[in-house]
Amino acid sequence: MEFIGLPLAIGISLLWYLPGIRAQGKNRRLHGKDYWQTALIFGLLCTCLPIIVTEVTWDAIFGTPGEGELGRNILADFFRAALLEELFKFIGFLLAKRKLRLERKIDYIMIAGLMGLVYGVVEKAVMGSPAAVIAGLLFPLHIMWQFNQGGHWFEYEKARAQQNTSLARKEWILAVFVPFLLHGCWDSALDTIIWCLGREDVGGTEILGGVLLVAAVVWAVIYMVKTMKKVLRTARESAMEEASPAEKTLAAE
Repeated sequence: MEFIGLPLAIGISLLWYLPGIRAQGKNRRLHGKDYWQTALIFGLLCTCLPIIVTEVTWDAIFGTPGEGELGRNILADFFRAALLEELFKFIGFLLAKRKLRLERKIDYIMIAGLMGLVYGVVEKAVMGSPAAVIAGLLFPLHIMWQFNQGGHWFEYEKARAQQNTSLARKEWILAVFVPFLLHGCWDSALDTIIWCLGREDVGGTEILGGVLLVAAVVWAVIYMVKTMKKVLRTARESAMEEASPAEKTLAAE
């Protein structure tokens, strides 16, 4: 599964990631070398490595939930997976943002999304559960959560600079707390679905599992489509801001 999951994860992740770069056209401030160095230094070393170390430490201290232990799985989903992973993806993004001296919203979005892409690829490479690998490939939510995080963090810093306290607080919550919440809820939903579908001895649980599965898929598709629309719109707006007067005139025509 590791050998299959790795190339699939890279290929599918790039299908979702590259449109945000291409939509900027030639009016980019970040280029290939910036993305590669950021992925290796801040994605692998500052994000993935600490996640692996802390999650292994968590397992050594608290153990891993057994089969059918839904409560322990949900607890781990929020405090082992969501909390640790979102924490270090966010730290990696902040370090990369400072190193690259980002100024544009689209660059915040793409660099934050790169943290999600790199971790998503590493996760698929080492994940042992075929069901989890398939779900992660169909719904690359690590990238989507971080795309949104980058955009909201840009708005948070902008509101803080303007001393708009209420807006800054709202954007901080959207940038920091909401990715953790969505991550924990998504993983918990998957574990709940698997638990329900496996309880043939309890009447109604399979039906509940099927309903939850449909609801989760619909939510994920809507979230991903809306996120990509925002990314592409921001990319085009940034490209237009960087365009020459002649390019702006041509685009208007």
